[in-house]
Amino acid sequence: MIDQLLHAYHDSPTSGHLGVNKTWHKIRDRYFWPGMYNKIKEYVLSCTKCQQFKIARAKPTGKLQPVEPPTGILDLMGLDFIGPVPQSSSGNKYILVCTDYLSRYAITEATANCTAETAAKFLVEKVILQYGVPRQLLTDRGTHFMSNVFKAIASRCGVNHTTTTTYHPQCNGLTERFNATLAGSLGTYVNQQQSDWDEYLPHVTFAYNTSKQSTTQMEPFKLMYGREALLPFDPPSSTTQLSTANDYYAQLTKFLKQAKSTVRDNIKQQQNVYKRTYDTGRQDLPPLKPGHGTTNGSIELPSETRT
Repeated sequence: MIDQLLHAYHDSPTSGHLGVNKTWHKIRDRYFWPGMYNKIKEYVLSCTKCQQFKIARAKPTGKLQPVEPPTGILDLMGLDFIGPVPQSSSGNKYILVCTDYLSRYAITEATANCTAETAAKFLVEKVILQYGVPRQLLTDRGTHFMSNVFKAIASRCGVNHTTTTTYHPQCNGLTERFNATLAGSLGTYVNQQQSDWDEYLPHVTFAYNTSKQSTTQMEPFKLMYGREALLPFDPPSSTTQLSTANDYYAQLTKFLKQAKSTVRDNIKQQQNVYKRTYDTGRQDLPPLKPGHGTTNGSIELPSETRT
């Protein structure tokens, strides 16, 4: 029974082969047995897939420039292209990532290119029409985001589009950490040709969104929707609590108000800690010209033949 639970909450695509603490929090909220943390730790640390693909990666130079956390959901979102990555069987070579800076909720999509039209279509169809208009959208100064096409569509939709003052990959650690998580998770599922990574992208994004984040100390899904996600292998609920719409609204409003305040404080505290660690031994980079380069981040999908 325990081995089946560990496999479900760590190995399955909707669990994402995440680390010890994320796996422990997810199981702890649903099950209990004596010595469970040590058992989970032993299982995760002995996972051959994780050992094979979640290798240490060299960090880029440059000091971290944290972004002030917003006060509400959708107050500030970041939009980034990741890639190019190995081309999938479907012809995709890039990943578009939109992240909410308070909840850390991530929206992803595999794309064949990194054009302004692709970015604008994603912003409208995958972000605005499903979640609403972000008050502020932060991007780098890549040509796809600085084009008249993207600017015009963002403006027409009422999006306050802002950019980093220089094209600086380390303007915040949010994208870098998410990219590392995404790469590690995708690497544990892809085939040897790395041609099916886009099939697993929705699953590992869901795994990330339903896992407690060390920075916020809460699941992005819960902050976004005000409830915990029901996972495919969760135990059936023994009781069903019914409440009126007014009662539910009052409880939800109270929870989100308290949660947003706590999460914002947690983010600021963790940003300071992470910046001190990140900046050790680094020097500031000279400013780069706007539009330099085509992507803000990259993902290495390691080969299954690594020894």
